[in-house]
Amino acid sequence: MIERKTTLVLTLLLAALPAAATTERQAGGMTAEEVIEKHVAARGGREAWAKIRSLKITGDFTAFSKVSPFTLHRKRAGDAVLYHLDHKLGDKLVVVGYDGETYWWDNRWFQEGAQAIKGADLAVVERDAEMTTPFFDYREKGHKVKLAGAVTIDGLETLALELERADGSRETWYLDPETYLEVARDSPASDFGRPAEQRTYYDDFRRVGEVVMPFFVESQWYTRDRVMAIAEVEINPEIDDELFRMPLPIGMGPLRALAGTFEVAVASRQQPGAPLEESQRRSTIVSLLGGGLLEERYATADGNQVVRTLSYDRYRKRYQLTQINDATTLLDVQRGDFDDQGRLVLTNLDTGTPLEMFGLTIHERCSIQDVTEQGFTLIRELSIDGGESWFEAEKSVYARSDDGG
Repeated sequence: MIERKTTLVLTLLLAALPAAATTERQAGGMTAEEVIEKHVAARGGREAWAKIRSLKITGDFTAFSKVSPFTLHRKRAGDAVLYHLDHKLGDKLVVVGYDGETYWWDNRWFQEGAQAIKGADLAVVERDAEMTTPFFDYREKGHKVKLAGAVTIDGLETLALELERADGSRETWYLDPETYLEVARDSPASDFGRPAEQRTYYDDFRRVGEVVMPFFVESQWYTRDRVMAIAEVEINPEIDDELFRMPLPIGMGPLRALAGTFEVAVASRQQPGAPLEESQRRSTIVSLLGGGLLEERYATADGNQVVRTLSYDRYRKRYQLTQINDATTLLDVQRGDFDDQGRLVLTNLDTGTPLEMFGLTIHERCSIQDVTEQGFTLIRELSIDGGESWFEAEKSVYARSDDGG
């Protein structure tokens, strides 16, 4: 009776042991932390990786059975790692980036021009942007790791580490039990925005300076297969932060300097030959919709409130300016493009939005010129003869404010 009770107690105690203890025995008595430390050491160690402030990696990328060159940049910026990958999926260009604020891509499978990455694709890019494997700083990032024991991967014995990231996503890493370098990883993936599960293989590890890196990375899911074969790695090259910045939408690049806070000197008149009336105002032009729309709100010298916007129609390949004030509440729409002198010239001659007043049809033409980082000039002209002749009604010189407030 005593023996049976003793056996029962021992059985219950063994059953109550935490899973980590069971996996320790399966991994030759090591803990997850011990395995992680061996992995970090095998990759060169935390101290050696901390010395790396930037990386430039080049080689060949294979997708849809087509091989093309790729260039990958990473750069530390405080706690963030800036990221820029220029490659092709099949025969279509895909540029992926992270500027410290926004993960973005110019993915020609969808459309030309940079867009913020969303949905299932976002998590994939966030992981790819990391400088090292997640085990180097998993505690600091709030991840959890469990040693799952010995697992056979394609005939190879491995040690499995189950990683739960701070966001709740899970992946499993398989390490070589002799070298403690990664053999494979199972993780969430995305197939053109649709969630999927992928397996990534790592091979051809080489020492680069003081650290060790895989020169062959292959990812598989469904019938997809992507191969990154590295040819060269540069450690700590000089990389301009501008490379990582999310490009403005198509057409808006030349207008980047128009966003900001300005002191504006205005000279205006109501009719040809009238004396110019000078005034000063302060104006802020805000970049909205990822840089796809510029919006200005200001008050004129006589107290009218004005809202003006400027954008680019990528499909019709033309710029569009809208403006409305609280005096007429007429939404004026002007369209145009850059002329051969570098001026952005827009009119409402063919938009159907001229001002009808005193029996006259008054068209307007706006020209944005002399654009620099310090400011620009906006000239408003009016015509009462259908655009045959114009007179300068207002000239506004924008000078960027030093305080930006």
